[in-house]
Amino acid sequence: MMTEVRTPVEIAVAFIEAFARRDMVAVAAHLAENVVFESPRVTVRGAESFLQAVGQFAQAVTGVRIVSALGDDREAMIMYDMETGPFGTLRSVDRIVVQDGKIISDILVFDTYEVRKATEG
Repeated sequence: MMTEVRTPVEIAVAFIEAFARRDMVAVAAHLAENVVFESPRVTVRGAESFLQAVGQFAQAVTGVRIVSALGDDREAMIMYDMETGPFGTLRSVDRIVVQDGKIISDILVFDTYEVRKATEG
């Protein structure tokens, strides 16, 4: 039996789509145990901490539209519009590093203005 080898771009797209569906089981399946996640709001280490942080934010997400995804044999960069109830549309970019078919690093960048405005007001 041959195992399917997916590129980092394919893994990144599947990961973001799972996040958009709020399917934390599928999100978890893409993560290495020692994953490091950095965002404008939080930096966490480990799959359990990642799922806790991202799972909370996912509750605000109503949809995702992927704008672009590119990469090589080690990493992917994916740009998407993340639709949220409380914050409107957040244009977001993830730099995802993959090792042995699992995400070991995810650096998320987005304009935090709408999030800060909603949480500081």
